[in-house]
Amino acid sequence: MPTIDDNCDGGSLTSSHNTGDAFPVGTTTVTFVVEDASQNTDSTTFDITVTDDELPKFTGVPNNISVNSDLGVCTAAPTWAGPSVTDNCGIDALISTHDSGDTFQLGTTTVTYTATDIHGNVDSVSFTVEVTDAEKPAIVGLPSDITQGNDVGDCSAAVTWTLPTATDNCEMDTLISSHASGDVFQVGETVVTYTATDAAGNDSIASFK
Repeated sequence: MPTIDDNCDGGSLTSSHNTGDAFPVGTTTVTFVVEDASQNTDSTTFDITVTDDELPKFTGVPNNISVNSDLGVCTAAPTWAGPSVTDNCGIDALISTHDSGDTFQLGTTTVTYTATDIHGNVDSVSFTVEVTDAEKPAIVGLPSDITQGNDVGDCSAAVTWTLPTATDNCEMDTLISSHASGDVFQVGETVVTYTATDAAGNDSIASFK
């Protein structure tokens, strides 16, 4: 607190604010007025500026999410409970790069929440969503078992069939078979096996005789 100096007596000192008062964010002028016994007065002022430097606070930030792609597609639509945010002064905006239930492509995507308070302080939190392809490819049009007589004069037969195809929810890699249509088969029973492998390494095996 300031002190009083007067040629006659100490006089009285009044103030617009007291030391220890709570001041709002911004600039406040504090005024002191002194008056002596002869009613002579003087005044002085100073400013108190309070700045908000405190970042918003997040709670309940989701952990990283790992999911398989939804059935039949190469994407997933996971859901989560979004984080909450508080601030010592007040929140102006809370935005996110993605929303719960959005469609995510195969791979890893970062989801970021950004909070801005009323004085422009900004903080962000992030987590990842990883979508994995665990769905096996499908082999379509596999022939039924084939029974065929031997070729004349041979103890074998050349057998043909319509080739199957393979489909996948994401991307096919290879479709290979143990035998090709038109191969020569010996008398007896032979198993023909098709193996379909997708780009993620999932495989399916189907066979006929």
